[in-house]
Amino acid sequence: MATINDQINIEPQKVKWVIDLMNASLLTVDNSFQRNYVWLEKHQIKLIETILLGFPIPEIYLWQKDTDSKSGNMKFSIIDGQQRLGAILNFINDEFSLQAIAIDEKNLKMNFVGKKFSELSDDERSAIWKFKLSLRIVGEEIERNDVVNMFLRLNSTNMSLNPQELRNAEFEGLFIKAAAEIAENQFWKKHTIFSIQDLRRMNDIQLISSILLFFRMGIGEDTTQANFNKVYDLYNEEYSEKDEDQKLFYSIISEIERIINNEKDVERFIRKKTHLYTLFLLVYYFIRKQGGIKDKQISSFKNFVLAYNDANYAQQIFDKNTQEDIQEYKKLSSTGTQGKTNRMRRNDILKKILE
Repeated sequence: MATINDQINIEPQKVKWVIDLMNASLLTVDNSFQRNYVWLEKHQIKLIETILLGFPIPEIYLWQKDTDSKSGNMKFSIIDGQQRLGAILNFINDEFSLQAIAIDEKNLKMNFVGKKFSELSDDERSAIWKFKLSLRIVGEEIERNDVVNMFLRLNSTNMSLNPQELRNAEFEGLFIKAAAEIAENQFWKKHTIFSIQDLRRMNDIQLISSILLFFRMGIGEDTTQANFNKVYDLYNEEYSEKDEDQKLFYSIISEIERIINNEKDVERFIRKKTHLYTLFLLVYYFIRKQGGIKDKQISSFKNFVLAYNDANYAQQIFDKNTQEDIQEYKKLSSTGTQGKTNRMRRNDILKKILE
Protein backbone atom coordinates (compact mmCIF):
# COMPACT_ATOMS: atom_id res chain seq x y z
CA MET A 1 0.00 0.00 0.00
CA ALA A 2 1.37 3.39 -1.00
CA THR A 3 2.28 5.68 1.88
CA ILE A 4 1.87 9.46 1.98
CA ASN A 5 5.59 9.81 1.39
CA ASP A 6 5.29 7.68 -1.76
CA GLN A 7 2.82 10.23 -3.13
CA ILE A 8 5.16 13.21 -2.70
CA ASN A 9 7.36 14.32 -5.58
CA ILE A 10 10.67 16.05 -4.94
CA GLU A 11 11.09 18.84 -7.46
CA PRO A 12 13.85 21.47 -7.48
CA GLN A 13 12.44 24.69 -8.90
CA LYS A 14 13.95 28.13 -9.34
CA VAL A 15 12.63 31.09 -7.36
CA LYS A 16 11.25 32.53 -10.61
CA TRP A 17 8.86 29.56 -10.99
CA VAL A 18 7.44 29.99 -7.49
CA ILE A 19 7.15 33.79 -7.67
CA ASP A 20 5.28 33.51 -10.98
CA LEU A 21 2.81 31.15 -9.30
CA MET A 22 2.31 33.55 -6.38
CA ASN A 23 1.83 36.56 -8.66
CA ALA A 24 -0.72 34.62 -10.70
CA SER A 25 -2.60 33.62 -7.51
CA LEU A 26 -1.86 29.98 -8.29
CA LEU A 27 0.04 29.50 -5.03
CA THR A 28 -1.85 30.47 -1.88
CA VAL A 29 -1.77 30.01 1.89
CA ASP A 30 -4.45 27.81 3.46
CA ASN A 31 -5.42 30.00 6.43
CA SER A 32 -7.46 27.22 7.95
CA PHE A 33 -4.30 25.53 9.16
CA GLN A 34 -1.47 27.95 8.42
CA ARG A 35 -0.65 30.62 10.98
CA ASN A 36 -0.45 34.35 10.41
CA TYR A 37 2.69 35.71 8.75
CA VAL A 38 5.04 35.89 11.75
CA TRP A 39 8.53 36.63 10.44
CA LEU A 40 9.98 39.99 11.41
CA GLU A 41 12.05 41.94 8.90
CA LYS A 42 15.31 40.75 10.47
CA HIS A 43 14.29 37.14 9.76
CA GLN A 44 13.50 37.99 6.16
CA ILE A 45 16.85 39.72 5.73
CA LYS A 46 18.65 36.69 7.11
CA LEU A 47 16.96 34.43 4.56
CA ILE A 48 17.87 36.69 1.61
CA GLU A 49 21.44 36.90 2.90
CA THR A 50 21.55 33.08 2.91
CA ILE A 51 20.30 32.94 -0.69
CA LEU A 52 22.79 35.55 -1.92
CA LEU A 53 25.62 33.64 -0.25
CA GLY A 54 24.53 30.52 -2.14
CA PHE A 55 23.65 28.38 0.86
CA PRO A 56 20.59 26.07 0.77
CA ILE A 57 17.41 26.82 2.72
CA PRO A 58 14.99 24.24 4.21
CA GLU A 59 12.57 22.31 2.00
CA ILE A 60 9.21 23.79 1.10
CA TYR A 61 6.05 21.66 0.97
CA LEU A 62 3.32 22.48 -1.54
CA TRP A 63 -0.04 20.76 -2.00
CA GLN A 64 -1.41 20.50 -5.51
CA LYS A 65 -5.04 21.49 -5.09
CA ASP A 66 -6.48 21.60 -8.61
CA THR A 67 -5.77 21.99 -12.31
CA ASP A 68 -7.55 24.62 -14.37
CA SER A 69 -9.35 22.76 -17.16
CA LYS A 70 -9.00 25.65 -19.64
CA SER A 71 -5.44 26.86 -19.08
CA GLY A 72 -3.96 23.67 -17.66
CA ASN A 73 -2.38 25.71 -14.85
CA MET A 74 -1.94 23.84 -11.59
CA LYS A 75 -3.01 25.48 -8.34
CA PHE A 76 -1.04 24.92 -5.15
CA SER A 77 -1.38 25.60 -1.43
CA ILE A 78 1.59 26.11 0.88
CA ILE A 79 1.80 23.40 3.53
CA ASP A 80 5.13 24.48 5.03
CA GLY A 81 7.34 27.36 3.95
CA GLN A 82 4.99 30.34 4.01
CA GLN A 83 7.52 32.56 5.79
CA ARG A 84 10.37 31.71 3.42
CA LEU A 85 8.33 32.29 0.27
CA GLY A 86 6.76 35.42 1.71
CA ALA A 87 10.18 36.85 2.54
CA ILE A 88 11.46 36.23 -0.99
CA LEU A 89 8.37 37.80 -2.55
CA ASN A 90 8.56 40.82 -0.23
CA PHE A 91 12.21 41.41 -1.08
CA ILE A 92 11.65 41.13 -4.82
CA ASN A 93 8.81 43.66 -4.40
CA ASP A 94 11.28 46.08 -2.74
CA GLU A 95 9.42 46.01 0.58
CA PHE A 96 12.61 45.98 2.66
CA SER A 97 16.35 46.50 2.32
CA LEU A 98 19.16 44.29 3.61
CA GLN A 99 19.91 46.39 6.67
CA ALA A 100 23.34 45.90 8.17
CA ILE A 101 21.96 45.34 11.67
CA ALA A 102 20.55 41.95 10.59
CA ILE A 103 23.56 40.84 8.50
CA ASP A 104 26.32 38.62 9.91
CA GLU A 105 29.30 40.73 10.90
CA LYS A 106 31.64 38.84 8.58
CA ASN A 107 29.41 39.76 5.60
CA LEU A 108 29.03 43.47 6.29
CA LYS A 109 31.40 44.40 3.45
CA MET A 110 29.38 42.47 0.86
CA ASN A 111 28.00 44.55 -2.00
CA PHE A 112 24.35 43.72 -1.21
CA VAL A 113 24.34 45.20 2.33
CA GLY A 114 21.85 48.05 2.74
CA LYS A 115 20.22 47.55 -0.63
CA LYS A 116 16.75 46.69 -1.86
CA PHE A 117 16.23 44.15 -4.64
CA SER A 118 16.08 46.84 -7.33
CA GLU A 119 19.39 48.26 -6.10
CA LEU A 120 21.32 45.00 -6.38
CA SER A 121 23.70 44.31 -9.21
CA ASP A 122 22.47 42.37 -12.24
CA ASP A 123 24.40 39.30 -11.09
CA GLU A 124 22.89 39.46 -7.58
CA ARG A 125 19.32 39.81 -8.87
CA SER A 126 19.90 36.94 -11.31
CA ALA A 127 21.27 34.81 -8.47
CA ILE A 128 18.00 35.26 -6.56
CA TRP A 129 15.80 34.49 -9.59
CA LYS A 130 17.86 31.37 -10.39
CA PHE A 131 18.19 30.15 -6.80
CA LYS A 132 16.98 26.55 -6.60
CA LEU A 133 14.33 25.77 -4.04
CA SER A 134 13.89 22.20 -2.85
CA LEU A 135 10.16 21.58 -3.21
CA ARG A 136 8.13 18.61 -2.08
CA ILE A 137 4.90 18.48 -4.06
CA VAL A 138 2.00 16.68 -2.39
CA GLY A 139 -0.45 15.27 -4.94
CA GLU A 140 -4.03 16.49 -5.18
CA GLU A 141 -5.30 13.00 -4.35
CA ILE A 142 -4.05 13.38 -0.75
CA GLU A 143 -6.89 14.13 1.70
CA ARG A 144 -6.88 17.33 3.76
CA ASN A 145 -6.68 15.40 7.06
CA ASP A 146 -3.43 13.82 5.92
CA VAL A 147 -2.08 17.22 4.87
CA VAL A 148 -2.92 18.69 8.29
CA ASN A 149 -1.25 15.76 10.04
CA MET A 150 1.81 16.31 7.88
CA PHE A 151 1.86 20.01 8.77
CA LEU A 152 1.57 19.23 12.49
CA ARG A 153 4.38 16.70 12.35
CA LEU A 154 6.63 19.04 10.40
CA ASN A 155 6.19 21.71 13.06
CA SER A 156 5.80 19.73 16.30
CA THR A 157 9.51 18.95 16.72
CA ASN A 158 10.74 22.54 16.79
CA MET A 159 9.81 25.88 18.32
CA SER A 160 8.51 27.51 15.14
CA LEU A 161 4.88 27.07 16.18
CA ASN A 162 3.40 27.59 19.63
CA PRO A 163 0.57 25.37 20.96
CA GLN A 164 -2.17 27.79 19.86
CA GLU A 165 -0.82 27.89 16.30
CA LEU A 166 -0.77 24.10 16.24
CA ARG A 167 -4.39 24.06 17.45
CA ASN A 168 -5.27 26.45 14.65
CA ALA A 169 -3.91 23.88 12.22
CA GLU A 170 -5.65 20.91 13.80
CA PHE A 171 -9.08 22.41 14.52
CA GLU A 172 -11.17 24.41 12.09
CA GLY A 173 -14.54 24.07 13.78
CA LEU A 174 -16.97 26.16 15.77
CA PHE A 175 -14.94 26.85 18.91
CA ILE A 176 -11.97 28.44 17.18
CA LYS A 177 -14.32 30.33 14.86
CA ALA A 178 -16.09 31.76 17.90
CA ALA A 179 -12.76 32.93 19.34
CA ALA A 180 -11.67 34.38 15.98
CA GLU A 181 -14.92 36.33 15.65
CA ILE A 182 -14.50 37.81 19.14
CA ALA A 183 -10.91 38.73 18.26
CA GLU A 184 -12.28 41.07 15.57
CA ASN A 185 -14.05 43.20 18.19
CA GLN A 186 -12.64 46.77 18.32
CA PHE A 187 -12.12 46.54 22.09
CA TRP A 188 -8.72 44.85 21.69
CA LYS A 189 -7.36 47.38 19.21
CA LYS A 190 -8.89 50.41 20.94
CA HIS A 191 -7.08 49.66 24.19
CA THR A 192 -3.92 48.19 22.60
CA ILE A 193 -4.40 44.91 24.44
CA PHE A 194 -2.31 42.87 22.01
CA SER A 195 1.01 43.77 20.44
CA ILE A 196 1.80 43.03 16.81
CA GLN A 197 3.84 40.05 17.99
CA ASP A 198 0.87 38.81 20.07
CA LEU A 199 -1.32 38.92 16.98
CA ARG A 200 1.29 37.18 14.85
CA ARG A 201 1.58 34.33 17.34
CA MET A 202 -2.20 34.09 17.92
CA ASN A 203 -1.93 35.07 21.59
CA ASP A 204 -5.21 36.96 21.19
CA ILE A 205 -6.98 33.74 20.22
CA GLN A 206 -5.31 31.97 23.14
CA LEU A 207 -6.58 34.51 25.70
CA ILE A 208 -10.09 34.60 24.25
CA SER A 209 -10.14 30.80 24.18
CA SER A 210 -9.13 30.70 27.86
CA ILE A 211 -12.16 32.81 28.75
CA LEU A 212 -14.47 30.69 26.59
CA LEU A 213 -12.94 27.66 28.29
CA PHE A 214 -13.90 29.22 31.64
CA PHE A 215 -17.48 29.71 30.39
CA ARG A 216 -17.71 26.03 29.47
CA MET A 217 -15.65 24.37 32.24
CA GLY A 218 -15.59 26.84 35.15
CA ILE A 219 -12.80 28.45 37.14
CA GLY A 220 -11.89 25.14 38.74
CA GLU A 221 -10.31 23.84 35.52
CA ASP A 222 -6.68 24.61 34.74
CA THR A 223 -5.94 26.59 31.59
CA THR A 224 -3.43 23.98 30.48
CA GLN A 225 -2.70 23.11 26.88
CA ALA A 226 -4.34 19.73 27.49
CA ASN A 227 -7.58 21.43 28.56
CA PHE A 228 -7.43 23.80 25.61
CA ASN A 229 -7.14 20.82 23.29
CA LYS A 230 -9.97 19.09 25.15
CA VAL A 231 -12.43 21.98 24.75
CA TYR A 232 -11.37 22.61 21.14
CA ASP A 233 -12.08 18.96 20.36
CA LEU A 234 -15.32 18.84 22.36
CA TYR A 235 -16.80 21.92 20.66
CA ASN A 236 -15.22 21.54 17.24
CA GLU A 237 -18.24 20.20 15.35
CA GLU A 238 -21.09 21.01 17.75
CA TYR A 239 -21.15 24.14 19.89
CA SER A 240 -24.78 24.90 20.69
CA GLU A 241 -23.75 27.50 23.28
CA LYS A 242 -21.73 29.53 20.74
CA ASP A 243 -24.20 32.42 20.39
CA GLU A 244 -24.86 32.49 24.13
CA ASP A 245 -21.14 32.54 24.96
CA GLN A 246 -20.38 35.26 22.43
CA LYS A 247 -23.26 37.40 23.70
CA LEU A 248 -21.96 37.00 27.25
CA PHE A 249 -18.42 37.82 26.12
CA TYR A 250 -19.57 41.05 24.49
CA SER A 251 -21.59 41.95 27.60
CA ILE A 252 -18.45 41.61 29.70
CA ILE A 253 -16.51 43.77 27.24
CA SER A 254 -19.24 46.42 27.51
CA GLU A 255 -18.94 46.42 31.31
CA ILE A 256 -15.14 46.62 31.11
CA GLU A 257 -15.50 49.67 28.84
CA ARG A 258 -17.51 51.26 31.66
CA ILE A 259 -14.71 50.45 34.08
CA ILE A 260 -11.98 51.90 31.85
CA ASN A 261 -13.95 55.06 30.96
CA ASN A 262 -10.85 56.82 29.58
CA GLU A 263 -8.92 56.20 32.81
CA LYS A 264 -5.35 55.70 31.57
CA ASP A 265 -4.19 54.01 34.79
CA VAL A 266 -6.91 51.39 34.47
CA GLU A 267 -6.25 50.92 30.75
CA ARG A 268 -2.53 50.36 31.35
CA PHE A 269 -3.31 47.99 34.21
CA ILE A 270 -5.51 45.65 32.17
CA ARG A 271 -3.01 45.46 29.31
CA LYS A 272 -1.27 42.86 31.44
CA LYS A 273 -3.05 39.67 30.44
CA THR A 274 -3.17 38.34 34.03
CA HIS A 275 -5.14 41.37 35.19
CA LEU A 276 -7.41 41.37 32.15
CA TYR A 277 -8.23 37.68 32.57
CA THR A 278 -9.03 38.22 36.26
CA LEU A 279 -11.19 41.23 35.44
CA PHE A 280 -13.16 39.19 32.89
CA LEU A 281 -13.91 36.57 35.53
CA LEU A 282 -14.84 39.26 38.06
CA VAL A 283 -17.25 41.02 35.70
CA TYR A 284 -18.72 37.62 34.75
CA TYR A 285 -19.43 37.06 38.45
CA PHE A 286 -21.20 40.41 38.86
CA ILE A 287 -23.22 39.96 35.68
CA ARG A 288 -24.46 36.60 36.95
CA LYS A 289 -25.09 37.92 40.45
CA GLN A 290 -26.60 41.36 39.84
CA GLY A 291 -26.83 41.94 36.08
CA GLY A 292 -23.64 43.98 35.84
CA ILE A 293 -21.09 45.93 37.82
CA LYS A 294 -22.30 48.89 39.91
CA ASP A 295 -20.80 52.39 39.88
CA LYS A 296 -19.59 52.00 43.46
CA GLN A 297 -17.78 48.80 42.51
CA ILE A 298 -16.20 50.51 39.51
CA SER A 299 -14.89 53.20 41.86
CA SER A 300 -13.52 50.52 44.18
CA PHE A 301 -11.74 48.81 41.28
CA LYS A 302 -10.11 52.09 40.24
CA ASN A 303 -8.93 52.62 43.82
CA PHE A 304 -7.56 49.08 43.78
CA VAL A 305 -5.58 49.81 40.61
CA LEU A 306 -4.13 53.01 42.09
CA ALA A 307 -3.27 51.20 45.32
CA TYR A 308 -1.68 48.35 43.38
CA ASN A 309 0.74 50.83 41.82
CA ASP A 310 1.23 53.12 44.83
CA ALA A 311 1.71 51.81 48.39
CA ASN A 312 1.24 55.30 49.86
CA TYR A 313 -2.14 55.61 48.15
CA ALA A 314 -3.07 52.16 49.45
CA GLN A 315 -2.37 53.31 53.02
CA GLN A 316 -4.62 56.34 52.56
CA ILE A 317 -7.57 54.44 51.07
CA PHE A 318 -7.58 50.91 52.45
CA ASP A 319 -7.30 49.30 55.87
CA LYS A 320 -4.34 47.11 56.78
CA ASN A 321 -6.03 43.81 55.88
CA THR A 322 -6.96 45.08 52.42
CA GLN A 323 -3.44 46.39 51.89
CA GLU A 324 -2.14 42.90 52.68
CA ASP A 325 -4.66 41.43 50.23
CA ILE A 326 -3.41 43.78 47.50
CA GLN A 327 0.19 42.77 48.18
CA GLU A 328 -0.86 39.11 47.97
CA TYR A 329 -2.61 39.81 44.66
CA LYS A 330 0.61 41.38 43.33
CA LYS A 331 2.60 38.27 44.23
CA LEU A 332 0.01 35.97 42.69
CA SER A 333 -0.05 38.05 39.48
CA SER A 334 3.61 37.35 38.77
CA THR A 335 2.77 33.74 37.87
CA GLY A 336 0.29 34.53 35.07
CA THR A 337 -3.12 32.97 34.51
CA GLN A 338 -2.12 29.31 34.32
CA GLY A 339 -2.12 28.25 37.98
CA LYS A 340 -5.63 27.32 39.12
CA THR A 341 -5.02 28.09 42.82
CA ASN A 342 -3.47 31.49 42.11
CA ARG A 343 -6.19 32.34 39.61
CA MET A 344 -8.96 31.52 42.07
CA ARG A 345 -7.28 33.43 44.89
CA ARG A 346 -6.81 36.56 42.74
CA ASN A 347 -10.50 36.40 41.87
CA ASP A 348 -11.48 36.04 45.55
CA ILE A 349 -9.34 39.03 46.57
CA LEU A 350 -10.96 41.32 43.99
CA LYS A 351 -14.44 40.14 44.91
CA LYS A 352 -13.72 40.93 48.57
CA ILE A 353 -12.47 44.45 47.72
CA LEU A 354 -15.40 45.27 45.46
CA GLU A 355 -18.27 43.74 47.41
